[in-house]
Amino acid sequence: MNADKRYENFIVFLAPLINSVGGIAIDLYAPSLPSIGRELGASASLMQNTITITLLFYAIGQLFFGVMADARGRRPTVLMGLVVFLGGSVLATLATSIEMLLLARALQGFAIGACQVVARALLVDIVKGPRFYVAVIYLSLAFGLGPVIAPYEGGLVEVYLGWRYNFVLYAVYAVIVLAFVLAGLKESLAPVARRSALQTMAGYRCILADSRFRSSVVVLGSSFSAFLLWNVFGPHIVQERLGFDAQYFGTTALAVGSCYLVGTLVNRLLIRVVQAAALMWAGMLLFLFGVLGIAVMPTGLHLESILGGIMLIAFGQGFIFSNAMARSMSLFPDRAGVAASLQGCLMLIAGSLVSGIVSALPLTSNLAIAGVFLVLWLVSLSGMLKVRTQRQVSVA
Repeated sequence: MNADKRYENFIVFLAPLINSVGGIAIDLYAPSLPSIGRELGASASLMQNTITITLLFYAIGQLFFGVMADARGRRPTVLMGLVVFLGGSVLATLATSIEMLLLARALQGFAIGACQVVARALLVDIVKGPRFYVAVIYLSLAFGLGPVIAPYEGGLVEVYLGWRYNFVLYAVYAVIVLAFVLAGLKESLAPVARRSALQTMAGYRCILADSRFRSSVVVLGSSFSAFLLWNVFGPHIVQERLGFDAQYFGTTALAVGSCYLVGTLVNRLLIRVVQAAALMWAGMLLFLFGVLGIAVMPTGLHLESILGGIMLIAFGQGFIFSNAMARSMSLFPDRAGVAASLQGCLMLIAGSLVSGIVSALPLTSNLAIAGVFLVLWLVSLSGMLKVRTQRQVSVA
């Protein structure tokens, strides 16, 4: 019993560590986007699309590794993902053209699909009861720590060492996580529970047919996109439009990410005494107040108003994201791998679409930025209303 408890504690630590690879993969090099563009001769919109392509292949990787996780097992899946991520990091370090960098980012994005799928599936496999919801919060915290710490560190690296060393850090982090996996992770998928690729893909129809899953994914996708956007368009506004350096942008990203982290921690404290649905609605209210805060100074670009509103939006996502994730993850315990992969894939497709659209927008005023976040709030609201309707029907 003690050995089982110790291993469960290890998984509660390891799953967030694995999941954190996805958080840093998106954000660590964000402060370097302008300088990479100058060196490789790429426009600002094309550089922003290095994030978009990462998200797109992240979504594809979710599906591929979701099938692999349910067919081959959790351990070989995450090992393969980490090795591919390491390879993509090395390729990016050596990039001499924007095409080479895009290929490297595609490999990194594809690989972190394995990390997110396995991290979620491990918790479903091993952690039971009320502790499962707490463990999911830790999973969200670990993912959120990437946007909190990574851009700030990336800004320092950019200023003192140059952008290539950000990808060296990616490689070092992959090696650290790989060492923990090799040292302690046991296979948690029993042979009798394994499904062929065709059987796994057949489960997609069942999962997508569940309206509870669909509505939760709508909330997750809009929440993830809202949290992501500052690291997509922020470097261009802060560094190229307003004239600050990469380290300054990293500091703003640290402030935004810290708000998400604090929101998630407050949610962690309140979840034992307040229903998850109530916390999510509180997050939606904070989200709306943040949008209004950006729009207070509608003409021109006013960094204090933009940052204040986005920080409030990020704080609200701390109440929304982890609770929506826990709800959708708990719906299919017998198909944890494929459900996690489909959840992550749809969430990331939403993020990549929003990122691609926003990269093409001029965003020359606070009002335009507020309009982008208002659209995301309305999408999230539609998902929240469907969740509430479904809950009322189930109670009746």
